Amino acid sequence: MVESISILGAGSWGTSLAISLSSNTNIKLWTRNQGIIKSLKDLSENSQYLPGCKIPNNVFITSDLEEAITSKIIILAVPTQSLRDLCINLKKQNLVNSHFIIGCKGVEQLTLMFPSEIVNEMFGNNPIAVLSGPSFASEIGRKLPCFMTLACESDKVKSFLMPKLENNHIMLLPSTDLIGIQICAAIKNVIAIACGIILGKEIGYGAHAAVITKGMEEIRSIYVARTGNTNIDTLLGISCLGDLVMTCNALNSRNMSFGFAIGKSNGNIKQILSESKTAIEGAATAEAVSQLAAKLNISMPVCEAIHKLLRAELTVEDSISNLLSKKD
Repeated sequence: MVESISILGAGSWGTSLAISLSSNTNIKLWTRNQGIIKSLKDLSENSQYLPGCKIPNNVFITSDLEEAITSKIIILAVPTQSLRDLCINLKKQNLVNSHFIIGCKGVEQLTLMFPSEIVNEMFGNNPIAVLSGPSFASEIGRKLPCFMTLACESDKVKSFLMPKLENNHIMLLPSTDLIGIQICAAIKNVIAIACGIILGKEIGYGAHAAVITKGMEEIRSIYVARTGNTNIDTLLGISCLGDLVMTCNALNSRNMSFGFAIGKSNGNIKQILSESKTAIEGAATAEAVSQLAAKLNISMPVCEAIHKLLRAELTVEDSISNLLSKKD
């Protein structure tokens, strides 16, 4: 048993991982949000992001970053757009022996980099892995079974990490395709917003299936353009096709529920975003993915339609027309 695992970020995902992995070892859960810390300590639950899921006694809560990162394994569970700032602060610490696990999904808007690339830029000598797959925080927090992928280029690092992260309810499948796994994880959130809009407008499951299919093609297109190959094991695996299907079919998904609310309200996006208790990663990713697609000279009409809708360049009706268009 590893001495402890550090989790940086106590949103719904970080909190759920803390609960689940406490079955394996002691956990150090870090956040700067004093309201969350108070809730975790006073109520033994994250009432803001994960109500009803109790925090075990072996989860240590702290807002002191230096105190939180003494573990050999550090899971980065902050939103992608906040990851660089966190890494800048981590760079001030002595982390030569730390293993970093990426627990966020998306593309950095400023640089169009994926999370592992941001971490590698600052901690290139440290082992880096990606944890991704079809999993809802509310289910992980209740210790319901799920399968995820642990992607890492080093077999030695993978062999060290997997037994530390697996337990009776988290089953891990190994991969070496870090970038491919992150491409799928990022883009499926944008596709889920589109699917939510379709269902919110009650256009039908035929249209919903068409958007999922077009979305899968967009994932494949950017995958090929970005990596130079087509890895069927990744694209048809649990952390791509599996994650896409789950995220686009369940209102537990914050991205799909965001799209559903847009469809129901006919596009009051600013109000919906302001009322959301959690970060909508797909909203930030839509812009970055559209820029990345332009850079790679590929067509991604579903992602582009969501990007323009969120920028108020398209109405909901026009975005739906683009989503369901036969044109590339």
